[in-house]
Amino acid sequence: MTKWVGASRGLASALGLLSLTIAASAQPWHFTDVTAAAGVMYQPGYDPPLGSPPEVMGGGVAAGDYDGDGRPDLYVTRGSIGRNLLFHNRGNGTFEEVGAAAGLDLSSGSGPTFADIDGDGRIDLVIGGIDGANVAFYRNAGGGHFTRVTTPTGIDLGGADVYSTALGDYDHDGDLDLATTHWKSFHNVRLWRNDGSFHFTEVTAAAGLTTPAQSNSFTPNFADLNNDGWPDLLVTGDFGTTQYYLNNRNGTFTRATNAVITDENGMGAAIGDFDNDGDLDWFVSSIWSATGVSAGGWGITGNRLYRNRGDGTFDDVTETAGVRHGYWGWGSVFADLNNDGMLDIFHVNGFPSDTADEYHADPARLFVSNGDGTFTQRAEELGVADTGQGRGVTCFDYDGDGDLDLFLTNMDAPGRLYRNDLPAGTKFLAVRLTGNAPNTQAIGARIFVTANGVTQMRELRAASNFVSQDPAGAWFGLGAASTASLVRVVFPDGTEQRLENVAANQTVVVGEGRPPQVDVPTLGGVGLALLGVLIAASALFLIGRGRIA
Repeated sequence: MTKWVGASRGLASALGLLSLTIAASAQPWHFTDVTAAAGVMYQPGYDPPLGSPPEVMGGGVAAGDYDGDGRPDLYVTRGSIGRNLLFHNRGNGTFEEVGAAAGLDLSSGSGPTFADIDGDGRIDLVIGGIDGANVAFYRNAGGGHFTRVTTPTGIDLGGADVYSTALGDYDHDGDLDLATTHWKSFHNVRLWRNDGSFHFTEVTAAAGLTTPAQSNSFTPNFADLNNDGWPDLLVTGDFGTTQYYLNNRNGTFTRATNAVITDENGMGAAIGDFDNDGDLDWFVSSIWSATGVSAGGWGITGNRLYRNRGDGTFDDVTETAGVRHGYWGWGSVFADLNNDGMLDIFHVNGFPSDTADEYHADPARLFVSNGDGTFTQRAEELGVADTGQGRGVTCFDYDGDGDLDLFLTNMDAPGRLYRNDLPAGTKFLAVRLTGNAPNTQAIGARIFVTANGVTQMRELRAASNFVSQDPAGAWFGLGAASTASLVRVVFPDGTEQRLENVAANQTVVVGEGRPPQVDVPTLGGVGLALLGVLIAASALFLIGRGRIA
């Protein structure tokens, strides 16, 4: 809610907002580096700098609303040089670092994920262990405070490094289970069944998660590939070890990897319905060389885009889609960055190879959807061709202005927050779900939004982009449509809720078995301009009537 703190100040703010909105609407679409202005400056590193694989390749960031104020916050790993960081979103376009006050005392780690593990309605935090450390769990105690879970969790990794983590209810028992990935290990992925109260049991072998002799897994994701309502498991892996497993709906999986899966050095992953045909597609970031020469024995044929046929099998459409050329790809996201109703692809890059300097400052890539199954690479044009040693990336509307922003982490330099500055006129709809305990975030639910005669689909996940996580919500660009004719929510247990004629430019909260509600509306584009005009006009009218001195 807006709190009026004085009519004269309100007038000044309104006029300032109006002038900024008009100025923004006159500019072409671009991104602005607001890292320092937003207060998310920090330096990552290790002391001593051991240079172990997880220190070169791990780290990351998780985005989520840990304190329930409706705004996404950031948890960032920073290495051993200091405590990891929790950036609380103030709601005014800036963050404050509150990790110590929140009880988050861990340093280092990789692949953090926010999720409600114990089903109490507050999102907890899990961080993968590296360099011999075990997985760390922090229980959200409420009031902005976390408590380290020190009782046995049942997770014993034998010293294996964990790069990324993901949570999903693979056995449909109502709580969220855990998947962990391990590079240079005999486990492509390890599956841990949630037994409640932060206790897990390893079920990797019992679940049939067979793997090659040696695996190099990086990025796990639970996602329903064949539209049967049960989460399958996708695992992006290095050196040809990417795998996917279909859920048999009895606690086991069947390995479905086939000759279509050809990424050579799969690292990051994005899951989403890029062609709006009602099923989930899979983008895998890999290594591409501009020189055409593999300087270190790695593959150089680039990224892959696997289009889902609807039954859990894929076609490789990388070449026709135009998303192959991405340099040394890591964290990846599907996101509708221009609110046109089509998912775009963003991924970060970089590797400090002694034998190939082309990856020392290779730019991040932004593939913008053309709306016909193809993409155009526009990172340089739009101002997000970051040349740091990128690893993780998360996408969220940090400033509540009606478009999705980007935060990325770098291996040896500060992360970067890029504010998305869209011209006025584009519209969106955000949907957040509250599920019945213990799956209070309704992870695995699907949301269908119809506008302009097109239906988009999102599936809620607590999963990984590579060592990084997006908030567990759904964002839909509506283009110029002022209304979504239908919002249909399918909860994990198959129950549905339908909303008709939903106005654009707001967040709608749909509770399982409860009436929907509007959650702190966000006005973007034209809405902001109109709000500024109305406030300014009202204030000027009051001045004219002598009501404001």
